[in-house]
Amino acid sequence: MTVFAGVSTIHDGGQQRTTLSLVTQATAMHLSALASARLERLAFEAFAPAGPIAASPPAPAIGQATIDLLVRRQRDGIACACREVLPVSHFFHYDAVRRTLDIAAVDSQARSAGPDERILTEIARREAEADRAISNSASRIIADDRLGTNGVVALVQRDDRGTALAVYGMVANMHDALSALFERSPQRSAIDSAGLTRLDSLSLEVRAVNGEVLFGTLGTGRARGVVHLGGPLRGLQLTIAITPRLVASPLLEPHSPLRLWHLGALLAATIVVLTVAATASRRELLLARARSDFIAGVSHDLRMPLAQILIASETLTLQRERNENERLSLASSIVRETRRLMALVDNVLLFSRSGAVELEPMLRAVPVGELLSETTDAVRLAVEDAGQTIRVAQSTTQMVMGDRRLVRQALVNLVDNALKYGAPGQRITLGAEQSGTTVRLTVQDEGPGIPESERDRIFEPYARLDHDQVSERTGSGLGLAVVRQIAEACKGRVWVEAAPGRGARAVMELQAAPTMEPFAATPEIA
Repeated sequence: MTVFAGVSTIHDGGQQRTTLSLVTQATAMHLSALASARLERLAFEAFAPAGPIAASPPAPAIGQATIDLLVRRQRDGIACACREVLPVSHFFHYDAVRRTLDIAAVDSQARSAGPDERILTEIARREAEADRAISNSASRIIADDRLGTNGVVALVQRDDRGTALAVYGMVANMHDALSALFERSPQRSAIDSAGLTRLDSLSLEVRAVNGEVLFGTLGTGRARGVVHLGGPLRGLQLTIAITPRLVASPLLEPHSPLRLWHLGALLAATIVVLTVAATASRRELLLARARSDFIAGVSHDLRMPLAQILIASETLTLQRERNENERLSLASSIVRETRRLMALVDNVLLFSRSGAVELEPMLRAVPVGELLSETTDAVRLAVEDAGQTIRVAQSTTQMVMGDRRLVRQALVNLVDNALKYGAPGQRITLGAEQSGTTVRLTVQDEGPGIPESERDRIFEPYARLDHDQVSERTGSGLGLAVVRQIAEACKGRVWVEAAPGRGARAVMELQAAPTMEPFAATPEIA
């Protein structure tokens, strides 16, 4: 079918024009995707010193200090020419809570020629108040005719609930900024669409919403493709204009039958490349969002225990406890929150280490009863603090092959997950059951359960259920991923199933330890 389509295209003028139009449109879409990805990368690099997303409004002096740091980093990048930077003239910070604006110039001689702060304040406030959609990118380039030849690259910082806390921005010349996004340096190959087209100086034009030409010039007598940009370039319009001579592949010229086969292979390869490129771009965006959620979750998980430890420690240090019972309660709070921090750090270290080297557990026979008892002791304070209860279903003398520390960590992670998502006042039940040559360790809760279609995905790194994406529950997203790594390293497996009645039951299946046969008594020789 590919070869037949190629033959029809070559020998039919109408299809040649249609093909040229489709190639032009594909070039425009591909070029817009490259420019969007480049803007996001450059913006993230420029704003990186601002740190992770804050969960509370920053102090008044933080904004000015941060943009001063951004200015110094920009100057260093320009001076060393060791990395690609946008042509930024000013950095600004808008506090969405206090509604104040701080601005700093990259070039100290340009302070008097800075942009109108009222216009920057209005732009930043509009970005902060805009609805947060899943498809919206973290950064965005904004063209405003009130800024003259300049534009703004803005990044909105939000808390865990999506409320805007601050807006960081860069003021740059729009022509120079778009040139950095849509052009490549001379030593690199020309921008193309998966090898189909070449672009010249009359092939590209970028317009604002009001139709104003911001960058580029189009030639006449050319096939045109128009793309209304989205993501970080939303609000702009890209137009690509090419002629048949700019098509890199001889797609529009007559060929021999052998050449047609080559052309068919090229078209098939082009489709594969475009599909792979689109898949890779989507995966990169998903990974960027997962990293952002991971940083927010870990920050939240670290902040709460540290705050509890600080309050309890200060109370004990200043001897402000009212009685012995309150002193014991504060000490227990320190122990509980410290264990929570240790568990979080262990999860992060274990997950990061497993990505670099293979996890090598020390497999030994471990009593199941001791494992369940140690797990219960490790989480008891957290269970009581959550107003829930935990119990072991029955005593057992079974033995499993595993690494005692790692298996205990996996069980603690399963209990912590049940605590976080279970129903208030629920009872968590730990148990074990023999199944042939394996032993199944179970953690059962009385929560809402997990849909069957989601039971495999929750063990992936950073994964969360759809109804938890907008809930107040946060976390690193590594707990269950670490459980699966531990189970597989111990030559076992883990899964989630529906619990009898209500709730979910997590099952970790490990090999049972071999039983030692008693030695036969040796008859005594007289």
